[in-house]
Amino acid sequence: MTEEDRSVFELEVHSGDSTTSFGADADQVIEQYAPSMPAIGDIALIHGGYWRPEYDRAHLRPFAQALADAGWRTHLVEYRRIPGKPDATIEDIKSALDAIGECIVIGHSAGGHLALAVHSHESVRAVIALAPVSDLVVGDAENYDDGAISEFLGELATERLDINPQSNPLTKPAVLIHGHDDIRVPVSQSRNFLSAHPAAGYIELEATGHFELIDPRHDTFKLIITELKKFA
Repeated sequence: MTEEDRSVFELEVHSGDSTTSFGADADQVIEQYAPSMPAIGDIALIHGGYWRPEYDRAHLRPFAQALADAGWRTHLVEYRRIPGKPDATIEDIKSALDAIGECIVIGHSAGGHLALAVHSHESVRAVIALAPVSDLVVGDAENYDDGAISEFLGELATERLDINPQSNPLTKPAVLIHGHDDIRVPVSQSRNFLSAHPAAGYIELEATGHFELIDPRHDTFKLIITELKKFA
């Protein structure tokens, strides 16, 4: 596979039904997508983009709407993405979880890293990590996305094992879903995480890349809904 299917970025985008701020910064906001039926439960949805400022929550809006259409009250989280200041990002995710309350967390790519990094937060019931960057140390050594991890951390990943999911115990239910053909985040990330955390669930999808995991038109979406119902 030489390129990823990026057609999800061409889908029509609609903002949430309402927006809540959890801080003074413009990026400290949560968009709520409300189901038209009684809600099955709440989802905190964390976008990826390798923690870079230029990638925000907009590309995950179709996925958020699809989750709401499936009956889940969905909270699409925005957060500060300041190169060299990872603690600001982590603090924002935790503050958003404080505001949302009990929920299942879904994170994609760098958002999957964040979901796993804060999984022990009291609001989190379970985590579904989609193609997560679960090992910052390996990703840093292999120079993922032209130095994205070193830019995010502002130092070597070996100095921030506290926010490296691979290096820490898993204390809440979690399932990782990864496409075999992912060229943005290698599938080895999830395979290695499972080796170190055998209690985690793991689904590897053949003939699937990185962005299909957040495309509500893809068969993967039905799989995600099935996994969500296990935690409902």
